[in-house]
Amino acid sequence: MLLDLRETVRNSKPIKYTLITLICIPFALVGIGSYFSGGSATPVAEVNGQPIVPQQLERAYQQQRQQLARMFGGQLPPALANETLLREQALEQLITQQVLESEVEKQRFAVGDETLGRAIRQLPNFQVDGKFDSETYQLQLRSSGLSVPAFEQSYRDDTAINQFRSGISDTSFTLPQEADQLSALARQTRTVEAVRFDFEKAKSGIESTEDEIVAYFEANKDSYTFPQRAKIEYIELNVNDLADAVDVSEAEAQTYYDENRANFIRPEQRDASHILLSSDEGDADDQVAKLTEVKARIDAGESFGDIAKEISDDVGSADLGGSLGTISPGSMVAAFEEAVFSLEEVGAVSDPVVTEFGVHLIKLDAILPEAGKPFEEVSADIIDTLKQDEADSSYFELRELLIEYSFDNPDSLEAASDATGLEIKSSDWLDSDTDSGPVLSNPQVVQTMFSDEVLQDEINSELIEVEPRHVVVLRVAEHEGPRPKTIDDVRDEVADTLNGEKATESLSALRDAAIEKLVAGSSAAEIAGSDDFATAVEQVVLDRTSTEFDRNVIAEVFGLPKPGEDVVTHVSAAANGDLLALRLDSIDIPKAPDESSDSAAPVRGVVEAGADPRRGGTEFEVFLQSLRAQAEIDISTEPYESPYSNY
Repeated sequence: MLLDLRETVRNSKPIKYTLITLICIPFALVGIGSYFSGGSATPVAEVNGQPIVPQQLERAYQQQRQQLARMFGGQLPPALANETLLREQALEQLITQQVLESEVEKQRFAVGDETLGRAIRQLPNFQVDGKFDSETYQLQLRSSGLSVPAFEQSYRDDTAINQFRSGISDTSFTLPQEADQLSALARQTRTVEAVRFDFEKAKSGIESTEDEIVAYFEANKDSYTFPQRAKIEYIELNVNDLADAVDVSEAEAQTYYDENRANFIRPEQRDASHILLSSDEGDADDQVAKLTEVKARIDAGESFGDIAKEISDDVGSADLGGSLGTISPGSMVAAFEEAVFSLEEVGAVSDPVVTEFGVHLIKLDAILPEAGKPFEEVSADIIDTLKQDEADSSYFELRELLIEYSFDNPDSLEAASDATGLEIKSSDWLDSDTDSGPVLSNPQVVQTMFSDEVLQDEINSELIEVEPRHVVVLRVAEHEGPRPKTIDDVRDEVADTLNGEKATESLSALRDAAIEKLVAGSSAAEIAGSDDFATAVEQVVLDRTSTEFDRNVIAEVFGLPKPGEDVVTHVSAAANGDLLALRLDSIDIPKAPDESSDSAAPVRGVVEAGADPRRGGTEFEVFLQSLRAQAEIDISTEPYESPYSNY
């Protein structure tokens, strides 16, 4: 329909000129108005001359927040809730997208109307019973806040970009020679001789004097400050507190038990077997007569099961001797069930029973008496359930009131407290370094209390979810910025830092001496000798997954050149502060695994020749980085303000 409309407009000059006239009028009016309103918003960035406006950034930021929240079950983790960082990431994505769109346009990638229409009609979100539905299409776009032209243009652009990306990532391949080289590199091993110098051991033997500690502190006092801190007022709404305040009587619990008895008591059940003779209309009496004779045979001692296998028309149970297993009340047609539950003794056989399925002879195999938990065993659980149900209901009502009154009265929590009946609590000084309990030290609470909106604008915060059904709204009562620490506050910290620097300095001298000895041909054992801080690591063979050293050290070793006439050595530091002196003795490439081997174990270090989507993805990312490096990107230095901040 949309494509037909487009073609009609395209081929009709009167319609085309009429639409152009109608479109020009509002544009002219908006253009005149812009002189009085101060013009359009300042772009947050420009890419190759194309602006990125604040509305685009806001939309990208909100989409990124929503996407991250969905990934973490609907709740954005505190570590990822940094608004400034999220906006920076959103802007980077927009810049990359604009760079890519510019290149796609330059390369003349385009999606025709027919291709676009076919692609949209195939989207599951716009289909009903497997077919494209125009009404659903319109409704879905309206609910997303998109117009049809805007969506179609966006989808057209995205499709062109995907074609461009596929042209690079889906056509990458690895040549046989490259595969052999990559496999050899992956299998490569390196043999090193090393001496490790223990940082903690060296530091434990060092004691700095008071004068040294004071001097170090004076030289670095700007590095020692207390974090900013605040006192807050807050209202806490916790569903568990509401549940504790609910009173449920034994009588109410008993009523709940009686009304939901099926949840606690399993009614009597019965195991039964049957012989079925299916009957056409008009011959039920004949089948009743036949089963009456069969019952007489059973009463005379013949086996019910053998007869069921012989004559029953129920193919599902005949081979089982007619067994139907366990029958619960309500699981069978009324006449059949009534007959089963009217039999009084195990082994008893009913008279013929007529149902819509035919005529049955029923044998009672077992009686499973009523079972379950009496009220006394479950009363405590029922009381907890009733308390929780009432607390849940109250929680959502109070939550809405808390949101409404704290937002409508941003300068105080009094109105929210009066509306909800919840107490306004006050805290002592809070900062990011001190553990003040699970609520006040919650990362989102700390981040919110020091946010510009709450701190500088002096307004109530939005609702902060501490944990499921446990929320807080707060405002800052007092605030202090970072404060300098005194020597008494940090004496132990300074001493530890100073001792560590001294230890590293002394070990560095030992390490440098060890390097000279390694170059001279000494072994690690000879160098370590009786040194209390040194440990020898002799002729260790490393591959790229070795755990002998930290990952960064392994990477450094595999970045060293091949030993030749010159001895190859390297100095490094482990994550725990240990220092390393290394000599690379040899580089080896183990023989490739035999392809004919029957071993089921995965072969490490084998790269297959042929199409390589992973390599294609890497090549596309590298190409994209080069496009960004060549693009003219101008990011505004003016502070960004959300276009929705006044609403």
